[in-house]
Amino acid sequence: MTALAWMTVVGATGVINALATPIIQVWQMSELAEMTRAYDGKGAVPPDRYGSIDKAMASARAAIPGNNPQFIAFPGGAFSSKHHYAVFFQGDTPLTERMLVPALIDAETGVFTDARPMPWYAQALLFSQPLHFGDYGGLPLKILWAVLTLFTMIVLGSGLYLWLGKRRSGTDALVREVETGGTLAPAE
Repeated sequence: MTALAWMTVVGATGVINALATPIIQVWQMSELAEMTRAYDGKGAVPPDRYGSIDKAMASARAAIPGNNPQFIAFPGGAFSSKHHYAVFFQGDTPLTERMLVPALIDAETGVFTDARPMPWYAQALLFSQPLHFGDYGGLPLKILWAVLTLFTMIVLGSGLYLWLGKRRSGTDALVREVETGGTLAPAE
């Protein structure tokens, strides 16, 4: 049961991680597009002159107090529009540090545009990554991850060995049947 539960968790989080590109694309087409809707004509083109990144960060911090900036996406990247800086904030507790909140800042003026939490499907991706790779909890949890991974490899290896053995014995029985003229002879 432990092996089944472990393989289910690792398999399910692996599937979610494999879907990272479509998940980000859906976020871009829905949430990010809605956040930049007020810039429909202007948001599609880069600004003539970029404003201060310090002013943009100060504007984002004022809009989302109490959170820590994790990274800044620059205009034209996958996590921002062509006309915005996107400052991604994370919480300050072990649970909320995986929950990102993007704040869009006009890259020309440094004025705050919009901020909203990532949707549930993007949060599922953000939570599945450390669960899949064992990237949290310190050394004891990483050791547990390694032991469970070795255990899983042993279970998969022994299963493959038994399956190949079964196929081999099935082939041997078929050969004995052909050699005896259609009746199954006992193995010697």
